[in-house]
Amino acid sequence: MGFCILGPLAVTHEGRDITPTAPKVRQVLTFLLVRRNQIVQVSEFVDELWSSHPPDSAMTTLQTYIYKLRKDVLDPSGLARLHTQPSGYLLDVADEAIDVCDFERLSRQGRLALEKGDPLRASELLTEALSLWRGQALVGVTAGEILSAHVTRLEENRLRALEMHIEADMRLGRYQELISELKVLVYTYPLHERFHGDLMTALNRSGRRYEALEVYRQLRGVLIDELGLEPSTAMQRLHQSLLSADSADPAKARPAPPVATATRYAATLTVPAQLPPDISDFTGRTEPLAQIHRILAAGQDNRTTARAVSICGMAGAGKTTLALHAAHLNRAQYPDGQLFADLRGASATPTPQTDVLASFLRAVGVPDHQIPPTLEERSNLFRTWSNGRRVLVILDDARAASQVASLLPATPQCTVIITSREGLQSLPGVQTVELGVMNLTEGVELLGRIIGTGRVDAEREQAEKIVDLCGHLPLALRSVGARLAAARTWPLQKMAALIESGPAPLDQLRFAEFDVRADYDDTYFRLDPHDRSALRLLSLLPPQDFTAATAAGLLGSAADAVEAQLTRLVSCHLLDVKSEGGIDGIRYEMHKLTRLYARERLNREFIQPEMSSPPQHDHST
Repeated sequence: MGFCILGPLAVTHEGRDITPTAPKVRQVLTFLLVRRNQIVQVSEFVDELWSSHPPDSAMTTLQTYIYKLRKDVLDPSGLARLHTQPSGYLLDVADEAIDVCDFERLSRQGRLALEKGDPLRASELLTEALSLWRGQALVGVTAGEILSAHVTRLEENRLRALEMHIEADMRLGRYQELISELKVLVYTYPLHERFHGDLMTALNRSGRRYEALEVYRQLRGVLIDELGLEPSTAMQRLHQSLLSADSADPAKARPAPPVATATRYAATLTVPAQLPPDISDFTGRTEPLAQIHRILAAGQDNRTTARAVSICGMAGAGKTTLALHAAHLNRAQYPDGQLFADLRGASATPTPQTDVLASFLRAVGVPDHQIPPTLEERSNLFRTWSNGRRVLVILDDARAASQVASLLPATPQCTVIITSREGLQSLPGVQTVELGVMNLTEGVELLGRIIGTGRVDAEREQAEKIVDLCGHLPLALRSVGARLAAARTWPLQKMAALIESGPAPLDQLRFAEFDVRADYDDTYFRLDPHDRSALRLLSLLPPQDFTAATAAGLLGSAADAVEAQLTRLVSCHLLDVKSEGGIDGIRYEMHKLTRLYARERLNREFIQPEMSSPPQHDHST
């Protein structure tokens, strides 16, 4: 090997070290090597060597470095040819003369072997690739802004090779052999969640579940202290699976297959436990929870399809919280696994069904190379796996029945719980649970669990007032509660006054990750423009309920057209049906916060029409 950059820069020829010692010459050679067989512009050399402060003699000095490089290294060794171009220089070097090319070739072959289901061959190739590294890339070379980016790329490639090597060894069952290496890696990369997850898995499979749980505790502490973040959803699910699974029993552990005979990888189907953690302050919801229990406890009768429960309600009503709480209470009925997917139906970019099915198939142990490419094939494979099993599937935030149809398991022993802001009545056999806002007692209890019952008891009247100002909506109460918990010395009266008297009450219902307005935005900007206009104008009606005839008079449209608009607004829970029958027929009402939001949109879009475009919200959490 002539040129080595995977570690300290080194140039060898016929057993002799001919590495240049002058810092700038080393920097020029390194730049040419990372951009091998490409023209490096003179201006790029100047930027790399001197950044924004080049000397007046920059061109002459660069030519001097090039001369030294040719005279002392390239010409005597013949390892590469440096060509002068009209705008720069090009280093012509063969792939076999530089270590990074061998590394990239071996890494690529290892990845392909892994994808083809041959972890033994992948492990061998990746071991050889990683052996080429002699330390941090280009250590000892002065790196400017451009060269630093190339160093980062090299280190990222090394990290990816490490991840694949560990994945191959994990597939081979070499858990005990990996523990020491993974402990070094989590110490070196304290924020790298994948290494922590692999270490947790290796410890658990080696009968050391307590240590695996301790790894999670330490990672969580570092993430909170350093970044103010909780571990990712995947890590939380792994942690939850360790808390609930019995796979850590050493008596059940099987030794890894001998390396000499492990010629191919057979996927071991696992029991998925993907439910996100339940919340500790779940409050109230006695009737809807009992309704879900009754549906899940009902006999199979002559059913031939999975049981489907749809929890629907307005934005911020706590649909996901209720679904997960019910799932945790009933998880023992589904010993073959629990699966969870966030469909992001309320966002502008819903999760593709193909991605959801791929994650489900990976969770049950299907290797990536065995996951078929099309939606139909993935759905068929998922139904094949679920056939005869008792599986619970949670599909959160569905936009429409069409988004979930391909995600349903096959047999009546399975149950699907779906949350949605709109009814999914078109889904065959679905049983709907309508989730409204909390009653006063539940709202005050939730506020007390967040900020402490002592503060609520000391200002009971103000606590009830806050619940009323929040429209009894759980999301609004959690936003206010989180704000009061952070401002421990604030009296509840001050918070109530801010909501009641502020020019924009919804501004007071936004704190940390809780944002009532953002949830309304997601629903509002999915409406037809005519329905948006109707919602805005309906906010001008008195707070009491109203009829379609009253709305038609306000909107200036025919009664049947307005009735259809009101039905659409009811379906996405921007209006409620208060009563039916009587001489006035169906009566409608608008939730307090919905009215505030609609009036706010009316003011903004009437006064400043350019503000009518949908804001960009982050739906990653």
